[in-house]
Amino acid sequence: MTIPDTALHLNGLSVAPAQVCGGVRLIPLIRQRECRDVRLELRRYREQIGRVQLNDGSDYWAFVPHGLVLRWGEGDELESAMGSQLKKTDGKTQDVGWFSVNTLHRMVKRESKNALRMLPLHLALEGFLALHFGGPKVAWKEYSRSVLSQGLGERSESAVPGAALPGFEDALKTFEIHDGQVGVLVYVADKLASAFVVPSSQDYRALHYTLLSDYFGELIGRYALLYSHSPELGATPDTSQARTLADLRIALDGARQHWADFAHTSMLGDLVGRPLSRQKIYDVGGMRLERFMTDLNLEQTNTIGECLTRDDGELLYLKTFQLSRAQSERGWLLGLLAAADWHLESAAQSAGLSVNGLILRLDGAGFGYLLKPHLIEAARRKGI
Repeated sequence: MTIPDTALHLNGLSVAPAQVCGGVRLIPLIRQRECRDVRLELRRYREQIGRVQLNDGSDYWAFVPHGLVLRWGEGDELESAMGSQLKKTDGKTQDVGWFSVNTLHRMVKRESKNALRMLPLHLALEGFLALHFGGPKVAWKEYSRSVLSQGLGERSESAVPGAALPGFEDALKTFEIHDGQVGVLVYVADKLASAFVVPSSQDYRALHYTLLSDYFGELIGRYALLYSHSPELGATPDTSQARTLADLRIALDGARQHWADFAHTSMLGDLVGRPLSRQKIYDVGGMRLERFMTDLNLEQTNTIGECLTRDDGELLYLKTFQLSRAQSERGWLLGLLAAADWHLESAAQSAGLSVNGLILRLDGAGFGYLLKPHLIEAARRKGI
């Protein structure tokens, strides 16, 4: 039996030498074959707050500064369409005192035969917030009445906008964009903060500074404040045997390949090649839009994200968000309960915990409201 590969791969992309500015390291990604049939167009929103009406009747609220419109076609036909678009409005604006709200329908919405509007990164964040959102299906006596009738209720997670990361805007301004660059790996204090990929170099030039309005994990925000410089990481060409310009070129190519291998194996070890849980969102024109999450291993850095890949595996679009330890813990706890059908004793046993220990971890993670208060009080008295 063949087990499908759920891991993420940077198929169709090559890694360029890193650029360092203070505590921020940017690693450009170059597309090996020019993409002519897929484009991403920026759609800005003027409202401060976005409200997205989801298919299950719930609402997602966040700061939504822009959307992306995915268009696909045939070469010159697509280029012509991109240059002659009438900009349509998206959502309905409502003023509620000192700010306005833009109400949008769905995270991903088909707008025409070959156009799809999506809300970048929010697609992945909404999937994480909705993780096991329905709550217990069995009326276990340990759970509160509201959870048994309404599920997890309201869930929220916090993040840091890119513009608030010290040194990040300077880093984006400092370096020129490479020819053929379609993406970037963003590291803060050499911790992967975000991976961003788009179909074409024209798209990347238009979307480069949208990284400032993207979300980044809380830990990344702390690293940006604490670490003002990144260590030197470089591959020095071995020119000891070089005698001609051709020899120097070979040595330079070898150094670049060494750097690319190091970036893949060491700097992307927590993301690329790691097992993922994937959810298909849309099939469009021989491509698949998905959101994904790493396996929530509490010993590793965990990531959520969204990607668009061709049927042959070429990666056309990617956005990722690094979860903090606390966020990973919340996701892990919910997965642990769901796998045990929300039976506390079974969940505790599968994780090697006592029931009291599991109750205290749930309470510490902000899920104390799931349980009846007297259980938490008893667990605090008895301890683990």
